[in-house]
Amino acid sequence: GMSSSSALIVAFSMILIELNHLRENPVYQEHIKDSESLAGYLGTVENGQTFGGLEGDAGVGTFGGSEDHTAILCAEPGLLKQYRFCPVVFEKPIAFPDDLVFVIANSGVIAEKTGAALDLYNQASALARHVAVLIGAGRGEPVPHLAAAVEQDETAALRKLLEASSPEPFALRDVLDRFDQFVFESQTIIPAASKALDSGDVTLFGECCNRSQSTGAKLLKNQVKETEWLATRATKLGAYGASAFGAGFGGSVWALIEEEQAEAFRQNWEHDYAEAYPERTDAEYFVTRPGPSAFELRLDPDQWSS
Repeated sequence: GMSSSSALIVAFSMILIELNHLRENPVYQEHIKDSESLAGYLGTVENGQTFGGLEGDAGVGTFGGSEDHTAILCAEPGLLKQYRFCPVVFEKPIAFPDDLVFVIANSGVIAEKTGAALDLYNQASALARHVAVLIGAGRGEPVPHLAAAVEQDETAALRKLLEASSPEPFALRDVLDRFDQFVFESQTIIPAASKALDSGDVTLFGECCNRSQSTGAKLLKNQVKETEWLATRATKLGAYGASAFGAGFGGSVWALIEEEQAEAFRQNWEHDYAEAYPERTDAEYFVTRPGPSAFELRLDPDQWSS
Protein backbone atom coordinates (compact mmCIF):
# COMPACT_ATOMS: atom_id res chain seq x y z
CA GLY A 1 0.00 0.00 0.00
CA MET A 2 2.62 2.53 1.00
CA SER A 3 4.70 3.58 -1.98
CA SER A 4 8.14 1.97 -1.82
CA SER A 5 9.55 4.64 -4.14
CA SER A 6 8.30 7.39 -1.81
CA ALA A 7 9.76 5.60 1.21
CA LEU A 8 13.10 5.31 -0.58
CA ILE A 9 13.13 8.99 -1.54
CA VAL A 10 12.25 10.08 2.00
CA ALA A 11 14.93 7.85 3.54
CA PHE A 12 17.70 9.00 1.21
CA SER A 13 16.61 12.63 1.55
CA MET A 14 16.81 12.48 5.35
CA ILE A 15 20.36 11.16 5.02
CA LEU A 16 21.40 13.75 2.43
CA ILE A 17 19.84 16.62 4.39
CA GLU A 18 21.75 15.60 7.49
CA LEU A 19 25.12 14.85 5.87
CA ASN A 20 25.11 18.04 3.80
CA HIS A 21 23.76 20.30 6.59
CA LEU A 22 20.99 21.46 4.26
CA ARG A 23 18.93 22.90 7.11
CA GLU A 24 21.57 25.64 7.31
CA ASN A 25 21.21 26.45 3.60
CA PRO A 26 19.25 29.68 2.92
CA VAL A 27 17.43 28.15 -0.07
CA TYR A 28 16.35 25.19 2.06
CA GLN A 29 15.24 27.51 4.86
CA GLU A 30 13.21 29.59 2.41
CA HIS A 31 11.24 26.64 1.07
CA ILE A 32 11.20 23.99 3.82
CA LYS A 33 9.58 25.31 6.97
CA ASP A 34 8.35 22.09 8.58
CA SER A 35 7.67 18.40 7.96
CA GLU A 36 4.62 19.21 5.85
CA SER A 37 6.53 21.42 3.44
CA LEU A 38 9.32 18.83 3.23
CA ALA A 39 6.70 16.20 2.33
CA GLY A 40 5.30 18.45 -0.38
CA TYR A 41 8.77 19.11 -1.77
CA LEU A 42 9.73 15.43 -1.85
CA GLY A 43 6.48 14.71 -3.69
CA THR A 44 7.65 17.05 -6.45
CA VAL A 45 11.02 15.28 -6.52
CA GLU A 46 9.06 12.23 -7.69
CA ASN A 47 6.53 13.85 -10.00
CA GLY A 48 8.77 16.56 -11.42
CA GLN A 49 6.47 19.48 -10.60
CA THR A 50 7.75 22.88 -9.52
CA PHE A 51 7.87 23.57 -5.78
CA GLY A 52 7.73 27.27 -4.93
CA GLY A 53 10.74 28.86 -6.59
CA LEU A 54 12.38 25.49 -7.25
CA GLU A 55 11.75 24.59 -10.86
CA GLY A 56 10.71 21.01 -11.60
CA ASP A 57 12.06 18.59 -14.15
CA ALA A 58 11.16 15.12 -15.43
CA GLY A 59 10.98 13.52 -11.98
CA VAL A 60 10.85 9.75 -12.01
CA GLY A 61 7.89 9.47 -14.38
CA THR A 62 5.14 8.76 -11.83
CA PHE A 63 2.58 11.54 -11.49
CA GLY A 64 1.65 10.93 -7.90
CA GLY A 65 1.07 13.46 -5.14
CA SER A 66 2.63 13.91 -1.71
CA GLU A 67 0.24 11.81 0.38
CA ASP A 68 2.70 8.98 1.07
CA HIS A 69 5.52 11.39 1.85
CA THR A 70 3.23 13.21 4.30
CA ALA A 71 2.25 9.95 6.02
CA ILE A 72 5.90 8.92 6.33
CA LEU A 73 7.14 12.26 7.67
CA CYS A 74 4.19 13.52 9.72
CA ALA A 75 2.60 10.48 11.39
CA GLU A 76 2.13 10.38 15.17
CA PRO A 77 1.49 7.35 17.40
CA GLY A 78 -2.14 6.84 18.31
CA LEU A 79 -3.46 9.47 15.91
CA LEU A 80 -5.08 9.67 12.54
CA LYS A 81 -4.21 13.03 10.96
CA GLN A 82 -6.31 14.82 8.37
CA TYR A 83 -4.52 16.79 5.66
CA ARG A 84 -5.36 18.72 2.54
CA PHE A 85 -2.93 18.83 -0.36
CA CYS A 86 -1.53 21.18 -3.00
CA PRO A 87 0.02 22.43 -0.78
CA VAL A 88 0.23 20.07 2.20
CA VAL A 89 -1.77 21.62 5.05
CA PHE A 90 -2.51 19.91 8.38
CA GLU A 91 -6.22 20.18 9.23
CA LYS A 92 -6.91 18.20 12.40
CA PRO A 93 -5.82 15.27 14.59
CA ILE A 94 -8.25 12.44 15.34
CA ALA A 95 -7.55 10.17 18.30
CA PHE A 96 -7.47 6.51 17.31
CA PRO A 97 -9.62 4.39 19.68
CA ASP A 98 -7.56 2.42 22.22
CA ASP A 99 -9.43 -0.83 21.60
CA LEU A 100 -9.07 -0.89 17.80
CA VAL A 101 -6.29 -1.99 15.45
CA PHE A 102 -5.65 -2.21 11.75
CA VAL A 103 -5.05 -5.61 10.20
CA ILE A 104 -3.04 -5.16 7.01
CA ALA A 105 -3.13 -7.64 4.13
CA ASN A 106 -0.50 -7.41 1.42
CA SER A 107 -2.33 -8.93 -1.54
CA GLY A 108 0.82 -10.32 -3.12
CA VAL A 109 0.01 -8.36 -6.29
CA ILE A 110 2.92 -6.03 -7.01
CA ALA A 111 1.71 -2.56 -7.96
CA GLU A 112 3.94 -2.07 -10.98
CA LYS A 113 4.93 1.47 -12.00
CA THR A 114 7.10 0.70 -14.99
CA GLY A 115 6.52 -0.13 -18.64
CA ALA A 116 2.90 -0.41 -19.73
CA ALA A 117 1.71 -0.21 -16.10
CA LEU A 118 3.05 3.34 -15.81
CA ASP A 119 0.32 4.74 -18.06
CA LEU A 120 -2.40 3.12 -15.95
CA TYR A 121 -0.81 4.39 -12.75
CA ASN A 122 -0.58 7.95 -14.10
CA GLN A 123 -4.05 8.06 -15.63
CA ALA A 124 -5.96 8.98 -12.46
CA SER A 125 -3.58 11.88 -11.83
CA ALA A 126 -3.59 12.93 -15.49
CA LEU A 127 -7.39 12.85 -15.55
CA ALA A 128 -7.60 15.08 -12.46
CA ARG A 129 -5.27 17.61 -14.08
CA HIS A 130 -7.22 17.42 -17.36
CA VAL A 131 -10.53 17.98 -15.57
CA ALA A 132 -9.06 21.12 -13.99
CA VAL A 133 -7.90 22.31 -17.41
CA LEU A 134 -11.36 21.73 -18.90
CA ILE A 135 -13.02 23.63 -16.05
CA GLY A 136 -10.55 26.48 -16.42
CA ALA A 137 -11.19 26.66 -20.16
CA GLY A 138 -14.96 26.63 -19.65
CA ARG A 139 -14.77 29.41 -17.06
CA GLY A 140 -12.30 31.44 -19.03
CA GLU A 141 -9.65 31.43 -16.32
CA PRO A 142 -7.14 28.73 -15.36
CA VAL A 143 -7.41 26.83 -12.08
CA PRO A 144 -4.29 25.35 -10.43
CA HIS A 145 -5.86 21.96 -9.67
CA LEU A 146 -9.16 20.17 -9.30
CA ALA A 147 -9.53 20.90 -5.58
CA ALA A 148 -9.35 24.63 -6.23
CA ALA A 149 -12.00 24.39 -8.93
CA VAL A 150 -14.37 22.47 -6.67
CA GLU A 151 -13.87 24.94 -3.82
CA GLN A 152 -14.68 27.93 -6.03
CA ASP A 153 -17.93 26.81 -7.64
CA GLU A 154 -21.01 24.63 -7.28
CA THR A 155 -20.24 21.06 -8.29
CA ALA A 156 -23.49 20.71 -10.26
CA ALA A 157 -22.52 23.68 -12.42
CA LEU A 158 -19.03 22.33 -12.91
CA ARG A 159 -20.36 18.95 -13.99
CA LYS A 160 -22.64 20.58 -16.58
CA LEU A 161 -19.64 22.50 -17.87
CA LEU A 162 -17.71 19.23 -18.23
CA GLU A 163 -20.64 17.51 -19.96
CA ALA A 164 -20.55 20.25 -22.61
CA SER A 165 -16.76 20.17 -23.04
CA SER A 166 -14.58 18.45 -25.63
CA PRO A 167 -12.70 16.04 -23.34
CA GLU A 168 -10.07 14.78 -25.79
CA PRO A 169 -7.73 12.95 -25.44
CA PHE A 170 -9.87 11.27 -22.75
CA ALA A 171 -13.36 9.86 -23.06
CA LEU A 172 -16.14 11.99 -21.56
CA ARG A 173 -17.20 9.09 -19.33
CA ASP A 174 -13.71 8.90 -17.80
CA VAL A 175 -13.62 12.66 -17.25
CA LEU A 176 -16.99 12.64 -15.49
CA ASP A 177 -16.11 9.58 -13.40
CA ARG A 178 -12.88 11.22 -12.20
CA PHE A 179 -14.75 14.40 -11.29
CA ASP A 180 -17.54 12.52 -9.51
CA GLN A 181 -15.09 10.41 -7.51
CA PHE A 182 -13.07 13.43 -6.41
CA VAL A 183 -16.15 15.39 -5.34
CA PHE A 184 -17.68 12.42 -3.51
CA GLU A 185 -14.46 11.61 -1.66
CA SER A 186 -13.50 15.15 -0.69
CA GLN A 187 -16.92 16.65 0.02
CA THR A 188 -18.88 13.68 1.38
CA ILE A 189 -16.70 10.81 2.57
CA ILE A 190 -13.82 12.58 4.30
CA PRO A 191 -15.95 15.05 6.31
CA ALA A 192 -18.40 12.31 7.33
CA ALA A 193 -15.69 9.80 8.26
CA SER A 194 -13.76 12.40 10.23
CA LYS A 195 -16.85 13.51 12.15
CA ALA A 196 -17.87 9.91 12.85
CA LEU A 197 -14.54 8.88 14.34
CA ASP A 198 -14.26 12.14 16.28
CA SER A 199 -17.61 11.37 17.92
CA GLY A 200 -16.74 7.73 18.59
CA ASP A 201 -19.12 6.28 16.00
CA VAL A 202 -16.83 3.56 14.67
CA THR A 203 -19.65 1.82 12.80
CA LEU A 204 -20.41 4.93 10.74
CA PHE A 205 -16.70 5.52 10.19
CA GLY A 206 -16.37 2.01 8.79
CA GLU A 207 -19.39 2.49 6.54
CA CYS A 208 -17.84 5.66 5.13
CA CYS A 209 -14.60 3.82 4.40
CA ASN A 210 -16.48 0.99 2.71
CA ARG A 211 -18.31 3.49 0.49
CA SER A 212 -15.00 5.12 -0.35
CA GLN A 213 -13.55 1.74 -1.32
CA SER A 214 -16.45 0.69 -3.53
CA THR A 215 -16.83 4.07 -5.21
CA GLY A 216 -13.10 4.34 -5.83
CA ALA A 217 -13.02 0.88 -7.39
CA LYS A 218 -15.91 1.79 -9.69
CA LEU A 219 -14.90 5.32 -10.72
CA LEU A 220 -11.11 5.43 -10.35
CA LYS A 221 -10.81 1.96 -11.88
CA ASN A 222 -7.49 1.42 -10.07
CA GLN A 223 -8.28 -1.79 -8.19
CA VAL A 224 -7.43 -5.38 -9.02
CA LYS A 225 -9.75 -8.27 -8.24
CA GLU A 226 -7.59 -9.36 -5.30
CA THR A 227 -7.76 -6.06 -3.42
CA GLU A 228 -11.50 -5.75 -4.07
CA TRP A 229 -11.99 -9.30 -2.75
CA LEU A 230 -9.91 -8.64 0.37
CA ALA A 231 -11.87 -5.50 1.25
CA THR A 232 -15.24 -7.17 0.70
CA ARG A 233 -14.27 -10.31 2.61
CA ALA A 234 -12.93 -8.29 5.56
CA THR A 235 -16.31 -6.70 6.23
CA LYS A 236 -18.03 -10.07 5.94
CA LEU A 237 -15.63 -11.40 8.58
CA GLY A 238 -16.61 -8.64 10.99
CA ALA A 239 -14.34 -5.67 10.26
CA TYR A 240 -15.92 -2.26 10.78
CA GLY A 241 -14.50 -1.15 7.47
CA ALA A 242 -11.83 -2.08 4.95
CA SER A 243 -10.14 -0.36 2.06
CA ALA A 244 -7.31 -0.75 -0.38
CA PHE A 245 -4.78 2.04 -0.04
CA GLY A 246 -2.02 3.52 -2.14
CA ALA A 247 -2.31 4.26 -5.85
CA GLY A 248 -3.92 0.92 -6.69
CA PHE A 249 -3.28 -1.78 -9.30
CA GLY A 250 -2.18 -4.12 -6.52
CA GLY A 251 -0.77 -3.46 -3.08
CA SER A 252 -2.46 -3.78 0.28
CA VAL A 253 -5.77 -3.54 2.11
CA TRP A 254 -6.45 -2.48 5.69
CA ALA A 255 -9.29 -3.70 7.90
CA LEU A 256 -10.43 -2.06 11.15
CA ILE A 257 -11.29 -4.45 13.99
CA GLU A 258 -11.29 -4.72 17.79
CA GLU A 259 -7.88 -5.64 19.12
CA GLU A 260 -9.17 -8.66 21.02
CA GLN A 261 -10.58 -10.11 17.78
CA ALA A 262 -7.64 -9.18 15.58
CA GLU A 263 -5.66 -12.42 15.63
CA ALA A 264 -8.66 -14.65 14.93
CA PHE A 265 -9.76 -12.26 12.20
CA ARG A 266 -6.27 -12.25 10.67
CA GLN A 267 -6.16 -16.04 10.55
CA ASN A 268 -9.61 -16.30 8.94
CA TRP A 269 -8.82 -13.56 6.42
CA GLU A 270 -5.55 -15.22 5.48
CA HIS A 271 -7.19 -18.66 5.20
CA ASP A 272 -10.05 -17.44 3.00
CA TYR A 273 -7.76 -15.46 0.70
CA ALA A 274 -5.47 -18.45 0.25
CA GLU A 275 -8.47 -20.52 -0.81
CA ALA A 276 -9.77 -17.86 -3.19
CA TYR A 277 -6.36 -16.99 -4.69
CA PRO A 278 -3.98 -19.91 -4.07
CA GLU A 279 -1.51 -18.47 -6.58
CA ARG A 280 -0.87 -15.45 -4.32
CA THR A 281 1.71 -17.20 -2.17
CA ASP A 282 3.48 -13.93 -1.36
CA ALA A 283 0.53 -12.48 0.55
CA GLU A 284 1.44 -11.23 4.04
CA TYR A 285 -0.52 -10.03 7.06
CA PHE A 286 0.20 -8.05 10.21
CA VAL A 287 -1.61 -6.17 12.97
CA THR A 288 -0.76 -2.56 13.78
CA ARG A 289 -1.88 0.76 15.25
CA PRO A 290 -1.00 4.24 13.98
CA GLY A 291 2.73 4.58 14.53
CA PRO A 292 5.45 7.23 14.50
CA SER A 293 6.87 9.08 11.55
CA ALA A 294 10.26 8.31 10.04
CA PHE A 295 13.02 8.93 12.55
CA GLU A 296 16.79 8.75 12.85
CA LEU A 297 18.85 6.30 14.88
CA ARG A 298 22.08 7.87 16.09
CA LEU A 299 24.73 5.47 17.30
CA ASP A 300 27.84 6.32 19.23
CA PRO A 301 30.78 5.13 17.03
CA ASP A 302 32.55 3.91 20.16
CA GLN A 303 29.70 1.45 20.68
CA TRP A 304 29.78 -0.05 17.18
CA SER A 305 30.73 -3.70 17.09
CA SER A 306 32.85 -5.28 14.41
